[in-house]
Amino acid sequence: MKNFKSLLLIILIIAISATALVSCAAGKNSDKNKNENDDQKTASTYDISSFRIIRPYSASGEVITLTSAIKKTIVSKTGADLPVGIDIDFTESGSEILVGNTDRPESQALLDEVKSKTSKEAFAIKVLENKIVIVGISNDDTLIAVNYFIDEIVSNADDGKKALSLENGDVIMKKTGKVFYKSQDLLTIFVEEERSDAYIPPDPSYNEACTFGKIIKLEHQPDEKNNGILIASKENNAYESKAKDLKYPILRSTDDGKTWKEIHRLVDHVNPGSTLGYQPYLFELPEDIGSFKKGTILFASCTRTPATTMVIQYSTDLGESWKGLCNVEQGGLYNQGGWSSEGLWEPVLQYENGRLYCFYSDELENGEGENHVGGHNQRLVYRYTTDMKTWSDKKEMVALEEPDARPGMIALTKMGNGKWALAYEGCGMGYNSCAIHIKFADTLDSWDAADRGTLIKNPAGSTMGSSPAIAWTPAGGECGTLFVTASYSTNSKTKCDLFLSFDYGKTFVSINNPINLSFKGDHKLYGGYSPGMYVDKEGKLYYVNNPQYTVLWQEKLEFLRVKVY
Repeated sequence: MKNFKSLLLIILIIAISATALVSCAAGKNSDKNKNENDDQKTASTYDISSFRIIRPYSASGEVITLTSAIKKTIVSKTGADLPVGIDIDFTESGSEILVGNTDRPESQALLDEVKSKTSKEAFAIKVLENKIVIVGISNDDTLIAVNYFIDEIVSNADDGKKALSLENGDVIMKKTGKVFYKSQDLLTIFVEEERSDAYIPPDPSYNEACTFGKIIKLEHQPDEKNNGILIASKENNAYESKAKDLKYPILRSTDDGKTWKEIHRLVDHVNPGSTLGYQPYLFELPEDIGSFKKGTILFASCTRTPATTMVIQYSTDLGESWKGLCNVEQGGLYNQGGWSSEGLWEPVLQYENGRLYCFYSDELENGEGENHVGGHNQRLVYRYTTDMKTWSDKKEMVALEEPDARPGMIALTKMGNGKWALAYEGCGMGYNSCAIHIKFADTLDSWDAADRGTLIKNPAGSTMGSSPAIAWTPAGGECGTLFVTASYSTNSKTKCDLFLSFDYGKTFVSINNPINLSFKGDHKLYGGYSPGMYVDKEGKLYYVNNPQYTVLWQEKLEFLRVKVY
């Protein structure tokens, strides 16, 4: 297994709002009905033909070369032929692109701002009313900054239009590296990263899926020495090609993810006649419930017997052995691609105030005909138990007025402001690719089912689609950091970006996914399908996903540990 130690990433960001810190603090007590996107700014268009390019008199040869590269790229993209000179050749009036540590006060001010945040490698780009300022702590950082400006800003300009689309007041900062974190309050964020292979299919000729990777860290064990153990699993099907082999692997790490061992193959103990199994979810009881003790590990999944069934099993010996607990609900037959499917899918377990909740996607109320008249193609529902024996009546979490809408793939996390954040895929809701939405509730039992929430997108308008994962850590700023990812996203070099919010889900920015999901050529499997995230008590993020690793479309389950400071 590969280990990559101590990859530190710094980033500071696009300032979407000048009141980010104020709005973050206020968000802890804000009206839950407030429109979460009221304060977003829109980009301004700058007539680049009115600018000139300025470099320092003492610039290095590399900076001089790249300054010329800015001019050439702007000419090729926009047709604007900008004059280039050194700082002492021009007066300070006029619109300018300032490259490096020029004698302009704007260059000095931005460099001082960067150095006040970090003494390590970093660069910054700031957009003012008539200045675009590019600086780096070192010469190398300046070179990276200029390349970033060329690749990410100038190269994305509309061909033939003498304009750049930028936001007044934007600041982009990063440490040398490939991954960006961006925060609205110019906050420095360090990320410590370590990765390993949690599971590699034993048969390279067998297209075994590693979808629905899930992970937890044990933190409620009666024997303190067992706290810190990681347990992971994945979906057990290979697209129904070898049904006889269907068993969920139970994976365990005792060294914080550096190495992994398969300790069990789990089958459906509640429904031994089940032929297919899907969509695992791992959960550790934080408190006693009924006769089940704190620290009991729960495993929820959906099996077919042949009808779909929402199943929970449990382990009291760190995943070594398992017993059947219950069927939360019995579904109907699954009609793949058909309007009459009556399945139950994608369980999620959460705990609050003495109740264990099971959330899932429900097709039982599917209405009449192919348009689902009088019902719902799919809705998000939940039940809860206080004794692990009986379950409450079913309640709706998301049930929309469009009968054909298919909200699905529940992902839940509790944030530092006390609210629960729900990410789900919005299939049939007017967006392409089952775009991921987010909505909030004060408790797990207080969802407004008619509220669809808001579409998650970054400032450039990129979105995610299908099978989200979500987690919140208190690290990274006054509002912590909310992580959301999914199966794929628009305009992504890594197949799906990692989206981050530093204001409790009010706005999002995106970075390259640290687990690269890009595929070579055609593929039959589903990399990135329903990844797993878990945040421990220290705020560390544990993340598993399933990239392709052979040319035969084989997937593996890859683990990543991230610490945000």
